Amino acid sequence: MNGPVQVTSEQAGLINAVYRERDQLVAALSKFVPSHLARHDGDDWEDEWRNIVCVHLPSGLATWHIHDSELPLFEHLGATTRNHWDGHSTEEKYRRLSTLDVQWLAG
Repeated sequence: MNGPVQVTSEQAGLINAVYRERDQLVAALSKFVPSHLARHDGDDWEDEWRNIVCVHLPSGLATWHIHDSELPLFEHLGATTRNHWDGHSTEEKYRRLSTLDVQWLAG
């Protein structure tokens, strides 16, 4: 049985930088596509990772968990207590994102 993965502080810094970069892109997207914040229920996530950004793409819902420290990037979003995750996988989320049409964004 494998235990928790141990990372060095340097590795943790790199991981956090990658999440920060991703979250900046999701925050930008959420300014152009109907989006809101939600909260993950259940015991399967650490408390500081229960925030969810829900982006309603024309092709379907896309969601990302974000760390509490990244919430300021999403101050422009309203929040809901309704959890409406549609069961999409990470692969499906990025497939939906790949179909986003620039013409649709331009309105």
